[in-house]
Formats: sequence, C-alpha cells, structure tokens
Amino acid sequence: MSSRPRQLARTRLISCAAIAFIAAASPAQSQVPRPSGESKPATKRAADRKTEGIVFRAFPEADAYSSIRREVKQADRERIEARLPFKVHFNELGKHGLLVAFRGRRPVGFVYCRTEEAEWGLTTIAWHMSLDQRITGFRFLRGRSRHLKDLERGQLATDLGGSGFDQVAQLLAQHEKREHKQRDKSLTSIERTTLRSAAKAIAVIESVWSDQVESLRDQATGFDLFPTAVRFTRRAAKFDFDQTGQPQKVETKVLYAYDGDSMFLGCVAWTRGTIGIEKNPFRWAIDRNMRVLAVAPTENARDIELRMACSQMKGRSLRRTRTTEQPLSHLAAALGLQIEHLARRGKR
Repeated sequence: MSSRPRQLARTRLISCAAIAFIAAASPAQSQVPRPSGESKPATKRAADRKTEGIVFRAFPEADAYSSIRREVKQADRERIEARLPFKVHFNELGKHGLLVAFRGRRPVGFVYCRTEEAEWGLTTIAWHMSLDQRITGFRFLRGRSRHLKDLERGQLATDLGGSGFDQVAQLLAQHEKREHKQRDKSLTSIERTTLRSAAKAIAVIESVWSDQVESLRDQATGFDLFPTAVRFTRRAAKFDFDQTGQPQKVETKVLYAYDGDSMFLGCVAWTRGTIGIEKNPFRWAIDRNMRVLAVAPTENARDIELRMACSQMKGRSLRRTRTTEQPLSHLAAALGLQIEHLARRGKR
C-alpha cells in the first residue's frame, strides 16, 4: 500500500453565496488515517491501490486525493446533451465520480474516468484535467485496440494537451472531415472514440460539478496568494458603482483568508461589470491592510489603457482610493466598501 495519505471525506457542494468555504486546517477533504492494527479486506486494498495509481500517475506532485460522487440529474443531462455535437446514450449519464488530487491542502487537478463503447469492446479512459477544466493528459485503463499506447504518446495526445471544450470540439470536427481518407479504419475508430470521450468528460464536469470545481479552484487561488492561511470564507454580492456619472452594476465574489488565530490575512476578489465600453472581469489580490497587491483582467483585455490602469492600482489602499477619470479607480473605491461590508455581514 502506498505510504501517501488518502483523503476520504467528500467535498461539500458550496453555492456561490455560501458563507462557509473549504477550510485548510480541517478541509472538507480531510485526511482520515487508518486505525492502528486494523486492515482492509483484500478487495478494498486492491481497489485503493488502483485508484491511488490512477491519481498519482496523473499528478506525480500530489500526495493525497478525494472522491466526489454525484448522480446526473435531468437538468444536467439536458445541458450535457445540448452541449455535445453528437448524441449520447441514456445509460452513459448516470452516477459519476470525480477524483481530486491534492498537494498538501492545495488542490492541483482532477481525474475523471469514463468507460466508452469502442469497436473492440469497452474502453476505459482516465482523463487528467487542470483546475480550469483543460486536458493535461489521458491514459487508457482498459481496452483491446492495438493503438492505445501509441495514442497516449502520439499526435492526438499532443493536440489534446491544454484543450478545453471548444478546442476538443474543433479537433473532433477536423477528424470527422478527414476520416474517410484514413486507411486504417481501426485507428480512425479509436481516435473518434477518444475525442468524443474527451468532449463528454469536460461537458459532464462543467455541468455536474460546476459548484465544487469553482470552490476548489478558488481554494487553490487562496493558497497561492496566502500560503499560511488555514481557513477561508467566501461571499458573493451585486453592487452599483458610479462610473463618472454613469451607474454600473457589478457582480463580485470575495474569498477571505485567515490564519490559525482567525486573523485576517487578506482576500481575493473577482468582479464582473462594464468598465469603459467592455464588460471586463477582474481578479483582485488585497492584503490585510486593504492595499492592492495586484489586479488583472481574467480574460484578454484589448484596451492598453485598462492594462496600464491595473498596473497603477498596485499598492493603493482601497480605503483611500483617489478616484480619477479612469473607471477602474471608481470600481476600486466601490469594491473596498463592499469587501468590508460583506465581512461585517458574515459576523452577524
């Protein structure tokens, strides 16, 4: 049995407006050591070893993992079927488990295993995903095609690396256009099965585990910015701010970080609202004194002046932000008030 600890408790579903967030000191994926002198049945030990091998091969840096099991509901099924450019069988969408890999208390990625019906029988594929649901790799766990090992190391693996759903859909469309030109029909078949499995994997994760994935991604961001944190809380709200005489609505989500003595370390805030003429999302890193550590668009911003304004915000206090004609300074002033308001609201 591997000496690496296994995280056994399941991740809670945390909504965007939830007050309690995944805690680092006593996380939802808490490590449960095996009692001394007790042993598991051989079949259970074998299953554990197999799961550990799948997770730790996908993420060698990981030292623990947790499993989140969910059943696909009708609303999930409809979203998945609407997203995919091909039909799926009803039985393909039932109960599913998502494996979450951790290094220490920080989540590092996901493993999602799918069993597909292929030309030579059932084929099981373990999909390795980053926290932003992009493919980092895959491995065939079961299958009879002679092409499996070559696909894991070949051009298809290269093409899929870093792909999100849209990129996978493009690869699938390109493959189907040149499919009739391929001489080796068995290779063509398993490639199509693999690409369709990749699309299904991302669509299922996005639809079934969206809340958990968002929570885990936020947790990773919190640890990256505040590595000494042992507890996080998260709050969300909408507020208005005056953009040079033009009221604008903004959606915000704030992740508060605390140390072991419940002292405030700082926070991460995500905002989405119209800045200038575009609806730009931003991520703000703020220290315990409410000074801006960094702010940057979370999507590509074409406005060079906006990027310069982000750089100029570094080091400024949100409590004493001097508003200028630059819309970002007005947003910063309103955000500072909102962060403190949400923190007070949580203490009531």
